[in-house]
Amino acid sequence: MQTIYEPGGFTPLVRVETGTEALATTRPQRSLAEKLRQEGNEDGTEMAFPAELVRHLDRLENELRRNAVSEESRKWLAQCGLTAEQMAGQLDAQTEPERAVHLYHCDHRGLPVALINSEGARDWSAEYDVWGNRLKEDNPQKLEQLIRLPGQQYDDETGLYYNRYRYYNPEQGRYISQDPIGLRDG
Repeated sequence: MQTIYEPGGFTPLVRVETGTEALATTRPQRSLAEKLRQEGNEDGTEMAFPAELVRHLDRLENELRRNAVSEESRKWLAQCGLTAEQMAGQLDAQTEPERAVHLYHCDHRGLPVALINSEGARDWSAEYDVWGNRLKEDNPQKLEQLIRLPGQQYDDETGLYYNRYRYYNPEQGRYISQDPIGLRDG
């Protein structure tokens, strides 16, 4: 799970989740030039491609993926004795793991009060008291929402909220760890 924050702040804006099983099956994708270079020699060694050829193959791959091969590329392929269809068969399949994207809706304190999915439906919501204690939660999708007040993340192990270098206890409404820069400056 990745969280994108407001620039220069701790207010969450977007949450992107990718299933770990989807990531495990996703292998690094090779460009057309990399694939041809790696599979080029019969003895298994990589071929050396001039930079101009790599640029041309990258442009061709881009055109093939958009299904819009230019006349210039078709002529170049014909000179090589190839067709666009043959080259399209050489492309590695593009595999994108399925992702769930949610937008955060935060209150005036920067505390997340709702997660909205890409269809505009609310998948999670909560109400809090002034200290950040959760009073009510609606979580039909069983989402794990660990972010609380700006910079705080719920720590399952302690049951507290970790805030950079110290822990916050919302039941007491205060930090239970000393400020690392001291009492005077903290």
